[in-house]
Amino acid sequence: MTAAELIRTRRGEWLELEALLGRVSGRRRKAASADELARFASLFRNICADLARARAQGMPDDLVDYLNALAARCHNVFYVAPPRASGRIWAFFRRTLPLTLRRNMTYIVAGVLLFFGPHFALMYLGYTDHPVIYKIVPKSTLRMMEKMHGGGHTKGRREDKDMAMAGFYVVNNIGIAFRCFASGIFFGLGSIYMLLFNGILLGAIIGYVAHSPSGGNLLQFIVAHGPFELFAIALAGAAGIRLGLGFIIVGNRRRRDALRQAGAESVQIVVAAAILLFAAAMTEGFFSPSSLPVAVKIAYGSICAAFLIFYFGVLPFFVARAEARREQAAAERAATLTPAAATAVGAA
Repeated sequence: MTAAELIRTRRGEWLELEALLGRVSGRRRKAASADELARFASLFRNICADLARARAQGMPDDLVDYLNALAARCHNVFYVAPPRASGRIWAFFRRTLPLTLRRNMTYIVAGVLLFFGPHFALMYLGYTDHPVIYKIVPKSTLRMMEKMHGGGHTKGRREDKDMAMAGFYVVNNIGIAFRCFASGIFFGLGSIYMLLFNGILLGAIIGYVAHSPSGGNLLQFIVAHGPFELFAIALAGAAGIRLGLGFIIVGNRRRRDALRQAGAESVQIVVAAAILLFAAAMTEGFFSPSSLPVAVKIAYGSICAAFLIFYFGVLPFFVARAEARREQAAAERAATLTPAAATAVGAA
């Protein structure tokens, strides 16, 4: 094989390896997927074989130097010490999860609309005491919810009761999220139903109680934990839709590969939802019913809402853009190096 033939047949893999190095080197290696690491190992073996062939056949120095530099960079990445568990966790939330959110932003937006659309619509109907809410929620349930918040939360609760309620909220919240997620296996239809059902039910109850004399007490109670809890339900439903549609939308991939990717990405999304629900349950158990001033609770809820907007609505686009720039830079660097070797071949 001549140098020109080697460049022509192997250049595609060299470019791929250059781009992959940008995703598995340094701190970014902690967030690399198993498939990326396996592909990197395979390309590393191939580049070593290409380098050995180029040296054995006396190919131009520019080509040998390029392959040697690329192999050396791969060696430094391949034989580095494995990352610590804490580093992998940080990398997951800093890079892996935001990239997953960006790839699945359509599903997340759909989940948010399916939950919050009916939620706010029924909240309005409940606040205006529209007769339709009594067909959705029994009057006895509405009266019970109104009575539950009638006494206010100025005196707080006993610590033992806070602990018991926090445990209840954890089980209840995560149970709702699990049903929203797991029911999506039926082509996403179950998740859609659960999102609509929970959005309608919670909206009707909140709207009705908000219109009653207990409305101020209710809003004071839910303002702190509401952002995390409600968004997490929508997020879990979005994960279920993603899982269910993985059976249908496969693109140009094999169905098995599409299902594997859908499963992995939906699990990452539902893990984020579970963390939000756990945080919401702790807040609902200890912070929301406390005797702290309502201004403190509003400030806390506002910070939570701002975090959700940033992490789930803004950060995924920044991380994806930075990732695209790294891949483009790696491709451009490889494109400038490989033609130099090709020029040397032509001169020879």
